[in-house]
Amino acid sequence: MKITEINKQKTYYEVRTELAVYEIDGEFLRKYRLEEGHDAQEELLEELHDKSRFRRAYKRACYLLDARDYSYSLMYQKLMATYHDRELCHRVLTQLVQCGAIDDRRYAARLAEYLVERKRYGLYRVRQEMLRRGLDKSLIEEQLEAFSETAEDQIGQVLEKKYGRYLTDPDDLKARQKVIAGMARLGYSYGSVKAAIEDYFADFEEDEE
Repeated sequence: MKITEINKQKTYYEVRTELAVYEIDGEFLRKYRLEEGHDAQEELLEELHDKSRFRRAYKRACYLLDARDYSYSLMYQKLMATYHDRELCHRVLTQLVQCGAIDDRRYAARLAEYLVERKRYGLYRVRQEMLRRGLDKSLIEEQLEAFSETAEDQIGQVLEKKYGRYLTDPDDLKARQKVIAGMARLGYSYGSVKAAIEDYFADFEEDEE
């Protein structure tokens, strides 16, 4: 099969024949002496095309992982957006899992800690955020067991810090509803927030005395 044209792209060379177009790294181009007008075996071009795309996708994944951690699902979405090749993306992710660069259990544990202890979300919001990142439901529940008490214990602190300025009158139902709605957006249940508001006013009255 004759190579009819070779064009330099940003990260690879586009090698054209009469029947197909291949994406091949410059290293392979030089190693196998692929040049315009020369003959090349179709099997070799396909092999180099696959190897080149795998290497670029793997390097892209490693570059992304240098900046932050990713779940399997999020990294798959990132790679698919660029390479549009399911088999290739799964191959790259298999390699990343094998070397420990992608680990959903580790990712879930770190994310749960961040969302509960840093963002101070309630468990409902934490679950939604973790699901949005493609984590398995059973894995999410497993990781949240360690943070259930923390999430409940911090309701009062979150309430006072974010909404204490609205809670000046125990009889102001409009203010109560506003606070309940705001806390619900953070992932706290109606019952827990209602109890926290009652505790807040009880403490407030004690301080006043």
